[in-house]
Amino acid sequence: MTTVLCIDTASGPFALALAVDGQVVATSVQDAPRDHSKALLPAIKELLHGRPSLDGIAVVKGPGSYAGLRVGIATAEGLALAHGIPLRGIATLLAVKAASGLDDVTAIHPAGRGEFAAQTFTNGEQVGPAEALKAGDLAGLHLAGEGAGALGGMEIGPAERCRAALAGLLPAFAEGSSESIDAVYLREPNITLPRRSGQPLLAR
Repeated sequence: MTTVLCIDTASGPFALALAVDGQVVATSVQDAPRDHSKALLPAIKELLHGRPSLDGIAVVKGPGSYAGLRVGIATAEGLALAHGIPLRGIATLLAVKAASGLDDVTAIHPAGRGEFAAQTFTNGEQVGPAEALKAGDLAGLHLAGEGAGALGGMEIGPAERCRAALAGLLPAFAEGSSESIDAVYLREPNITLPRRSGQPLLAR
């Protein structure tokens, strides 16, 4: 019996999916936008309760929430190392495309500042790199993803995205190989150092 867990922390609500013997059998979503680091491991423990030991870990690697992706990837890497099992990753927008079931679609994901990460697929293949676009730039496109419903497209939430990510990665686990996971960001995170008493804030 083969058991593979998928972790998706690209959004405020994070999602988990579990596959046993090549079939996705369980999904869990928790709305914890600022508590991924506290809520993720207990949620994994609950999902795995009474299940066979893990044989692989899959993780959605972005773009998405900066802090969320860091927590999700670090947790996936830690579990893979602790259990001595393979680790595989998938880009958020590729998981969205898979969840949509469409070959011709523009997959989107909220990117902050009123923008969306967007990746166009034609005949199932990526067209150019992912880019940050305003909602107005997406008008008339065949959209799928988180926030797409409000723009006239197909709404795909974390649960659907996580299940599709896991289903898409399952064939890779048959190879038994692992990969190094780097988070995918559209832009560098906007981070400033803490202000010391009496000193001005650093310019953004």
